[in-house]
Amino acid sequence: MEMTLDVKAFLKAIEEITFENGRPFARAYELLDQERQYGMAVVTQLGGHVVLSDGFKCFFLESVELLNSECRPKVTDQLSEFYPIFVVRLVHGFQSLFAAERVAMSGYPYHAYTLLRNSFDNILLTSAAMQRMTDFYSIEGIDPLMPLDIKGLKKKRKEVEYQVRKKMVGSESNLSQSTIDALKKWDELFDYEVHGSRLSLADSQGWLKGIEPLPVLPTFKPKQFAIFANRFTEIGWMLCRLVPLLQPANAPMSETWKKKWQVIDTSFGIAVESLSEVGKKIGTAMVEFVKAKFPFSENSAFPL
Repeated sequence: MEMTLDVKAFLKAIEEITFENGRPFARAYELLDQERQYGMAVVTQLGGHVVLSDGFKCFFLESVELLNSECRPKVTDQLSEFYPIFVVRLVHGFQSLFAAERVAMSGYPYHAYTLLRNSFDNILLTSAAMQRMTDFYSIEGIDPLMPLDIKGLKKKRKEVEYQVRKKMVGSESNLSQSTIDALKKWDELFDYEVHGSRLSLADSQGWLKGIEPLPVLPTFKPKQFAIFANRFTEIGWMLCRLVPLLQPANAPMSETWKKKWQVIDTSFGIAVESLSEVGKKIGTAMVEFVKAKFPFSENSAFPL
């Protein structure tokens, strides 16, 4: 006998099995309520993170608006073919960073933490291209003078990323050895969570030992959120340092804009360096790294 699909009946059946205390989908709403409470806890207990994050959001959005309304009308010379690629990469970096934050603010800091890994990789490559260590074609594994080699793209991309990493964080970076070592550990921690969710699993030990309930609904724990927030601040500082490159040559932003950038940049730097005050070597290492490998200021422009 052939079955017919009655969509309305199917949806009604699902709704009926979700009733709790006369409310459909009650447990789903419970999850949403917990997510909202988690976000409120972040705002209440970690107000400094929220202020810096929201301040950077405002500054970035204003920068894009000013680029369109004030800078572009002043451009008379043809811009480099890499300029629009840079702008798109910068905007994607902004969206990726704050998409991760939305996940974290909803109560999933470890999931958000894994998203930051890809943000860092893209921002690192972008900075390298802006310093002419590579270019955007090479980052994608493309040689514009040669026929497109689809099979070879992945290999070329990996080769370029390997060379960039040596110059940005590795043996050819001219960073202090202590900073190189700290950045290596910083990177390995991402691997622990991205490949195997080891940090997340560590927080489930209480349930595995039978002494705590199974953690499913988001519950705010400052140390968990700090793992995300610290990396968010460091990567946010890197992104902030790329923003001045939105300025086309001979069409700079206003002095007011430049002063705003200085405030955001300085605030990020203070937040990152504060980790060294609580015995975390990564604070000092990250300050050296960002200043050396994102050496841009409010007066930087594209092209350099």
